[in-house]
Amino acid sequence: MFFRTFRHPLFILSFLGLFFFLPLIGLANPERDALIEDHYQRGYDLSESKEFSRALLELNLAMRHMRHLPRHPRRIEVEKLILRTKERMVLERYLQSNESSTKKDDHLLPLKFEPDHFRVRQIYGKVYIRKIWKDRETITAKEYIGEGRQVSTLPHAGIELEESRTQGFILRAVDAAGLSLLSSNSLELHSGCFSICSNKYIPELMLKSSSANLSVSSRQPFALFVEVGTDGHLHATSLLGKIKLQNGDDLVQILPGERCESTQYGLNQIDDMDLGSHFLRSKLLGKFQKPPIFYGQLVQQARIQIRRSRVSLE
Repeated sequence: MFFRTFRHPLFILSFLGLFFFLPLIGLANPERDALIEDHYQRGYDLSESKEFSRALLELNLAMRHMRHLPRHPRRIEVEKLILRTKERMVLERYLQSNESSTKKDDHLLPLKFEPDHFRVRQIYGKVYIRKIWKDRETITAKEYIGEGRQVSTLPHAGIELEESRTQGFILRAVDAAGLSLLSSNSLELHSGCFSICSNKYIPELMLKSSSANLSVSSRQPFALFVEVGTDGHLHATSLLGKIKLQNGDDLVQILPGERCESTQYGLNQIDDMDLGSHFLRSKLLGKFQKPPIFYGQLVQQARIQIRRSRVSLE
């Protein structure tokens, strides 16, 4: 009787369903679900109180508990709240900065005196340029921006800039990103994701954030992906070339697919990344008319990485 039941089609289908779908929904865990709910509610309350950094910290903790649970009932709500919180944070920073600059508008320089330190290669959506010279809420490709400017891209917007004096590097920022163009070899990254690339030798490019510094150099053409964490840490991934990263006394060299985190305490190397999917998920392709200058090489490098992975598995 037992074996007849075991061989019954309904029993087999039930078993297969349990086998294939249980990993997707995860085993019931009241303690874990309670932690997720607690972090979600705290994140929601903090977001409503405009304490955006603390809200993102709580929401990211909730996502950490769900990293292997793609169909958890709270996952979509948490992801949407993270995106909405990031958008509100960028908008709030812009409004505060705009209010402050409006009061000091008499001290801002006329646009006709703005130098040509950075050239706009591509742009779409709403991008604001502030500080030192008069604010620019509309800017087009082939126009120039001076050193010291603060650039903010609102959600569903992006900008690609080229350092124009020496054609040293090209920077791309999209979707709720903010940065300050301190000089031709120094950038302060406030929030968001960026790609930085160059076709020539770069002796040093200094990247700064609220809690970390990162010196970037390369003796060959390179492309680097950088993301600013909610804690101000800089997460750097090599897309192309051999790139040297330095923070204080810590010095590492990363190859395509390798990642490194820069904190106030130094550098931490992290696991390798899947180049192709990582870049696509970063949204740095955006809605630009032309792909990044290194896109073809990135595709080729991603294919090489896939072949190496297959060989290592064999």
